[in-house]
Amino acid sequence: MKEFSIQEALLAGWTAFKGRAGFFIVLLLLTGVLTVAPQFAIQPIQNIWLALILGLILLIFQYFIYAGLLKIILAVNDGKEARIGDLFSGGDVFVPYLLGAILVGLIVVAGIFLLVVPGVIASVMFLFYAFFIIDKNIGPVEALKASAALTKEVRWKLFGFMLVLGLLNIVGALLLGLGLFVTIPVSALALAFAYRKLLPQSQFI
Repeated sequence: MKEFSIQEALLAGWTAFKGRAGFFIVLLLLTGVLTVAPQFAIQPIQNIWLALILGLILLIFQYFIYAGLLKIILAVNDGKEARIGDLFSGGDVFVPYLLGAILVGLIVVAGIFLLVVPGVIASVMFLFYAFFIIDKNIGPVEALKASAALTKEVRWKLFGFMLVLGLLNIVGALLLGLGLFVTIPVSALALAFAYRKLLPQSQFI
């Protein structure tokens, strides 16, 4: 039976964040400027086709940034050196990461239409697909299979873990949004810790 502790994961996330709080605050600010701010520039555009094209380009760019961000999260969790510039280091895994996100999104949405529960199950099953793509440099389909295998036997606990992280970020949002500068990196680092904790207990190492 696979095991991991939600409390231990949260504590590890908090400890990793606390050691580099300033770094993560700057990192989130830069991520927000790069991925959120451009949306406000697109909104006034009245040409629908131009707006759609720019929106698609922005969405693709966002996933490029998120790939780099996840690389940083894994590096910090592993005690390795990470720099702000690593936010732009996701080029080598960007395509499989984007394809994996599309696949998971379609599966989860389809599951939600099927009385919601299958969508929730899918979101738990594929919780770590992006970590596999970034960490193991594998394709999106293989990453989904690896995540499904990794989460097997602990999906109820992972579901509870996702609820806890969701509540944590709701509290962060209620604190004038400023709390998100703490809760978002803590949540991401806690997920990375859970991934590393479960990985040796899986056939995929």
